Amino acid sequence: MQFIGCDVSKLTLDLAFLDKTNQHWNKPCRVPNTRRGWNTVINTFKPATNDELCIVMEATGVYHLKAAAYLSLVGFKVIIINPGRAAEYARSMNRTNKSDRLDACDLARYGAQLDEPHWYQVEAHEISQLKNLLSRLNQLDKDLRRESNRLEKCDFLNHSQLLAQSIRRSIRFIKLEQTAVQALIDQHITQHPNLKRNQQLMCSIKGIGKKTSQWLLPMLSTQRFNHAREVAAFLGLVPCHRQSGTSLNSKGHLSGRGNAVLRAKLYMPALCASIHDPELKTFYQSLLARGKTPKQALTAVMRKLVHICYGVIKHQTPYQANYVA
Repeated sequence: MQFIGCDVSKLTLDLAFLDKTNQHWNKPCRVPNTRRGWNTVINTFKPATNDELCIVMEATGVYHLKAAAYLSLVGFKVIIINPGRAAEYARSMNRTNKSDRLDACDLARYGAQLDEPHWYQVEAHEISQLKNLLSRLNQLDKDLRRESNRLEKCDFLNHSQLLAQSIRRSIRFIKLEQTAVQALIDQHITQHPNLKRNQQLMCSIKGIGKKTSQWLLPMLSTQRFNHAREVAAFLGLVPCHRQSGTSLNSKGHLSGRGNAVLRAKLYMPALCASIHDPELKTFYQSLLARGKTPKQALTAVMRKLVHICYGVIKHQTPYQANYVA
């Protein structure tokens, strides 16, 4: 397989690959990040080798998405790399300089060393649409908090009546837009039977309601995870330990990686489940009895909820308390 490193920016793609015959890197190749540029990549690399081609690129905001989908659909293998992992790999190679071409070379090397790469797959239309709507709703939530904070500060400003009126108009508009976007999300889920069914399954769990389940749907409705532990790790809900000899032995803590928005959405459901769900309440209290702090115990309940959500969707069975497999 021929691995091609692709450094993505808003306007361009910088590509690099190692010529296996002559054992040297190809000449710099830069194409626009448009359909014309993607077709140039296809016409340049496909006739040049009989090997299977794999494009290795970083997750660069949203600028890599269309290129990855287009190249994947025409037959390229695509790997999307975590930018943090790519940066760590570059540092491990003792590279001190940085340029788009060097980044592309490092991505090609990194992709070639992966034992079990996760191949990129184009998302289903309903999943992509739902993610876009949820992203918009999250933006509106942030805007509402900002405007509410500004309105609160108006009480401490002199002659701020006009300013307060402007902020209140903005808040009214944001709330109307939130209602409209939420209606679109509900309508979208209702129109797709698989999403509707998965939401109903998650809502059978005490603590998981309509709002929380809609945020988990895009992640759990795909087949990217093989085990519930992988979902918890993806959300940064697994403990990390640091131990070495006798001098380093820190307590376990959350990795802090993963989707922080989803992690925050699980806090209140976990708190509710630790009170109203008999099984999770017993689990929570047993952790407290073992000396865990309330925060640590609640984090464990969050992880348990994620495991249960994964299980009900995987087996397409509503939640059953005290279920023994």
